[in-house]
Amino acid sequence: MSDDKQGAQWTRPAPTDSADPIPARILHKREFLTRVAQQVNVPRAQIREIVEATLEQLGSAIADGETLALPPFGKARVSRQRTTKGGEVLILRLRRKVAQASDAEAVE
Repeated sequence: MSDDKQGAQWTRPAPTDSADPIPARILHKREFLTRVAQQVNVPRAQIREIVEATLEQLGSAIADGETLALPPFGKARVSRQRTTKGGEVLILRLRRKVAQASDAEAVE
């Protein structure tokens, strides 16, 4: 994989031996809003404005090249980016804390 600063050329990962690749699971905004509303026991309509503002701020911070340090989500930063005809492509590096056995027991 080339990481040329002038024009990054990316290659696709090598195909796996598996005949049936596992499809990516996607969390859409509608489901995200529902999950947040259920977690905090607040109507989804009230959560929408807060979540949309949060997502807007996250997008702005990433676009400005800021590193996000948001526990328990983790620490995220832009590791590569390039502009295409369809928009901007950003590759984020996300570092998350690995849960210790004592942390898991504390949750139970």
